[in-house]
Order: sequence, then structure tokens, then C-alpha cells
Amino acid sequence: MSILLHPAMWIPAVQVCIGLAGGVLGWIVHSPTAALSVLLGSLVAAGPQCVFGWWAFRVRGARKAKVIAQNLFIGEGLKLSLTAILFALLWSTYDELMEGAVLAGFVAAILVGQLSLPFMMGRRSTH
Repeated sequence: MSILLHPAMWIPAVQVCIGLAGGVLGWIVHSPTAALSVLLGSLVAAGPQCVFGWWAFRVRGARKAKVIAQNLFIGEGLKLSLTAILFALLWSTYDELMEGAVLAGFVAAILVGQLSLPFMMGRRSTH
């Protein structure tokens, strides 16, 4: 199975779609600057999530459980570090961004990405 078809890669795709929808809404309701801000905020969420999904789920098999658990911890650290780096780059590169719209795009992408998990899993119980 290709890593691109793995369910962990669906979350960044949903986050990018939310960013695009929020960008269009920001453009219609406010301005192109608001649209860019929302889109970039959602991309700050989607990029690290994509790296996490690739890193954490690149190994499979019951015999490799210890490696998988280790990859989950490393992947989460990569995701948090990359998020901080992307926010720092974003704030230092673009002067005209709307801070509230960037954070709204980021939070919306994170929330929708996490709330979409039950739907992606076919509504199976996680307990």
C-alpha cells in the first residue's frame, strides 16, 4: 500500500481543503490578505501533519511494535518543531498578514483534521 493512500495522509488533505475553503471565504468576506492569512495558517497545520504521517507510519508489522512506538514519539516531536519553525518563518517573512486570520486558519485546520478521524475510520470505535 502506498504511503499516499494511508489514512494518516488523509488528514493533511482535509486540512488543505479547509484552508482553501477558508481562503475563499476570507477573500469574499474581507480581503485577499485575509484569504492568504487563512490559507497560510492552515498550511502551517497541514505540512507538519503530513511529515508526522509519513514518519510515524512508514514501518508496519506486529514484530516492529517498538520501532512503531518510537516513530510515533519522534514524529510528534518533528511535527511540533516544524510547526514552530513554520510559524517563525511566516511571521518573519510576511509583514502584511492578519494575525487573527492566520491563527483562525491554523486552529480550524487542526480541529477539522482531528474531528474528521472518526469519519475516516468508518465510524469504528477507537476503544
